[in-house]
Amino acid sequence: MRFIAPFIAAFLLLTPAAQAQEDSVFRDYADYAAFVDEKIKTRDFGALILRLGGRDEYTPEALTQNHAKLREVWPSDFNDVTVFRREDLGGGVLQEGRMYWTGKQYAYFYGLLHEQGDALVVISFHLNTSSRKVLERF
Repeated sequence: MRFIAPFIAAFLLLTPAAQAQEDSVFRDYADYAAFVDEKIKTRDFGALILRLGGRDEYTPEALTQNHAKLREVWPSDFNDVTVFRREDLGGGVLQEGRMYWTGKQYAYFYGLLHEQGDALVVISFHLNTSSRKVLERF
């Protein structure tokens, strides 16, 4: 099974749906927010990393390993989400902190975004168990 996972990840990268979406680019903020919320709430970390720009930073094997580690860190899907901080930095650039939780299980997400009129680009992102690590980015 361990050897099959990288091939599955590689196959998913080649599907038409994956190819049709440009990494890090969304139609608008609502499209971005719906994607991030759905992927984090369901702990689909591999798809999150790929779509937000990690495709060229991870081998299929490393992506599979990171996905598995993150699912160990957060063993249950998340029920709730909130944007706890959002700042407009000017020029269409904004940053935000999102928090996901179920009971006492928390995940914190940071996004640096650029609104370009006809698209929203994710410049960078960070996912952590520590709110401090996300707040330090503001």
